Amino acid sequence: MARGWTATMRIVHVHWAYPPTTGGVESHLADVIRLQRARGHAVTLLTGEPEPLRDGEDIVSSPLLNLDEARRLSGTSAYLDALRHFLGAALTDRRAEVVHGHNLHHFAPEPGLALDEARARLGVRLHHTFHETWPDLLHDRPVYRDWDGNYAISEHIQRECARRIGFRPEVLRPGVDTDRFAAPPRQPNDPPVIAHPARLLPWKGVHVTVAAFGILRDRGTDARLLLTDTRRIADWDGELEGYRRTVLGLIRRLGLEDLVEVRPVAYAEMPRLYSEVDLVVYPSVEAEPFGLVPVEAMAAGLPVVVTRCGGLPESVRDGATGFVVPPDDPIALADAMAAIIADPGLARRMGAAGRARALASFRLQSYLDVLEARYRVDVPRPSAV
Repeated sequence: MARGWTATMRIVHVHWAYPPTTGGVESHLADVIRLQRARGHAVTLLTGEPEPLRDGEDIVSSPLLNLDEARRLSGTSAYLDALRHFLGAALTDRRAEVVHGHNLHHFAPEPGLALDEARARLGVRLHHTFHETWPDLLHDRPVYRDWDGNYAISEHIQRECARRIGFRPEVLRPGVDTDRFAAPPRQPNDPPVIAHPARLLPWKGVHVTVAAFGILRDRGTDARLLLTDTRRIADWDGELEGYRRTVLGLIRRLGLEDLVEVRPVAYAEMPRLYSEVDLVVYPSVEAEPFGLVPVEAMAAGLPVVVTRCGGLPESVRDGATGFVVPPDDPIALADAMAAIIADPGLARRMGAAGRARALASFRLQSYLDVLEARYRVDVPRPSAV
């Protein structure tokens, strides 16, 4: 061990957003903080979320970490100076032992640079998770290479880090709270309900799901479709509203208005959503960093159909816990959905296998066991490649 650690630690997480903003990183971080607190750790979140959800958590919201402000201020010495003061004071006040940043290489370099200076000055252990890879805005000063721990959420992200930035973090796949997502025994819906719980962004492939559902309807399959319509997302490129209009327009053109529900769903409501549906699809059309939704769905005992994109095949076992289909292929997606809908026994077996896989490989408690062991001991630095 690097120091005389007590059973509990003083941990500070740093991330741009937090629920009610919807996204995989935000959901993951909310679960991590909740369970770390339950373990007795003193946990603080520093975030740019203007009105974060609070359930007893110590959350400090600052415009300096807000994405809009970061875009406006990044590149100025005043921004870096302000972050030095804010982050240094927050870590000192809380006597932080461990700081864990999330996507500090992304959006703006200054928070990572300021934390690197605080690490040297205050002696905190600094860890970082790459939830995605590009763009790496710390490429001119890749300070993370010397930090105490660097993690990639999937083998896909590890490979992309090696390819794009010449750096190979340790793979540490995020888990889910399998107790929270455990669905009570239920009868299948009649007609079956298919859900695509995703942010309305083009790369999430919601248009592919709608097109595939139209194919099912044309084939005479009786089913309903549930899409999530969450407006509070990290939308750096301003894509949500235009894509939302595209998806709603496609639903109208295909005459699916009476069969498709577009529902706002908050982070806290996700377990209930899974309890209402029979099948989850997640047909991303671009490389998905990992895909937390399929793991949540498996934990809820649901069969899942995903695309062969990025990290998605690392969780869903083709033919066992669901199906893996080519991206941007509505016919292949429709065929996979139809196979599960037509065979309730297959659906049950896949759901049970998914639940077993989530318990064996994606429990958040197991993830935290590994993560906290990394916090406590010196680990070899990831090597340049």
